[in-house]
Amino acid sequence: MNNRAMNKPISPSVDRALSVLTLLADHPDGMGVSELARTLKAAKSSLYVVLTTMEQRDFIVKDPVTKRYSLGPQLLVLGLAYVQRINLLKEFQVLAAEVARECGETVQLAILRGRNVLYIGKQDGTQPVRLASEVGSELPAHTTALGKSLLAGLSDAAIDELYEGVTLEKRTPQTIGNLADLKREIAEVRVRGYAVDRGETLEDLRCVGAPVCDAHGTVVAAVSISVPITRMDDEREKELAQRVCILAQELSRRLGYINRA
Repeated sequence: MNNRAMNKPISPSVDRALSVLTLLADHPDGMGVSELARTLKAAKSSLYVVLTTMEQRDFIVKDPVTKRYSLGPQLLVLGLAYVQRINLLKEFQVLAAEVARECGETVQLAILRGRNVLYIGKQDGTQPVRLASEVGSELPAHTTALGKSLLAGLSDAAIDELYEGVTLEKRTPQTIGNLADLKREIAEVRVRGYAVDRGETLEDLRCVGAPVCDAHGTVVAAVSISVPITRMDDEREKELAQRVCILAQELSRRLGYINRA
């Protein structure tokens, strides 16, 4: 168990559900409710509620003949998602090191977390002035090139639902301040294949970003190159936009995506 979590409160029902999964992983032939209750020292009535819930969500399945429970297909979905995330980070670290070395600037990887971007990977550039961001930090998606790239993978209806009743935070005078303008910019991202942050998060920072797709063509992450304003002009922006698109396309290819356009 993670030592940081030992003194924190836990949910008994969640803990019991996880214990069921652990037990069933060790019993490929399955276990009946009586056997599970006895092993877990739990009342059959309360355990049955947990099992029924897990069965309805496909985390476990119940054999209609033997009435024994075994692991369900939803665990495979989660496992594949975890493996894909691990592969994504691994491939990013390899490719981003080369990009950062070639262009001298900071390269970042992020995923969408609600209305925020969560930074999960970073490769510092070789320039003396670098981006002071941290893996694990979050920023509003509408203020960043990464976020706009990720939002471009959603439908307009999904974006409307995500931002329903939300006032967009203005981090700088350049930050997009309303949903209509955000959707217009996202539409442009879909057409050109990359997004731009022109001082919308920090006034002295410029970024270009592009979406990363999985084998199903779903946008699962985004990559960006960040540059201080002193090193960015229109020509440099075009150069880095091309570079970040190539990086995103290669990451997507390594995740199994095939562009048939």
